Amino acid sequence: MNSSLTEQARCLTHRVASLTGDPAMERRHEELMEWAEAELGMDREYAEQMYALAEEEQLPPVYALLLVHCGIGVQELEEPEQDADEAAHQAAPPEWVETERVELEDVAMERRLRTTFRRFRGQMESAGTPAAAVAAFLAETDVGPVRLR
Repeated sequence: MNSSLTEQARCLTHRVASLTGDPAMERRHEELMEWAEAELGMDREYAEQMYALAEEEQLPPVYALLLVHCGIGVQELEEPEQDADEAAHQAAPPEWVETERVELEDVAMERRLRTTFRRFRGQMESAGTPAAAVAAFLAETDVGPVRLR
């Protein structure tokens, strides 16, 4: 991310700093969901999904909710262009194979969220404090404003 702090980066920095000693860190699942709805303006169903993803990625859910709320994460690299051989391959299974339809946007969003949560967790493990983790996370070149909801 560039040296100037964006609105999203300021949001994350401020929100994480305000958590120090905040009971939000120790809240039970239900209380955290109510906090996400009331304080972060997050839809309950989406907050539940973020909570579940955060637990799978071993990130304290409060940080996942803040990353999503502030809209900061790992930015996707541009997709490589297909060469002629790749373009000739069939992208979808034949019609006779029954598959459950998944929206591409949902898959891409989940990948972006998981990548963001893993990267932030790594910073939390190595930085020592949440504030230092935020600073290290924001200093990464592929971290910046992203749409996470």
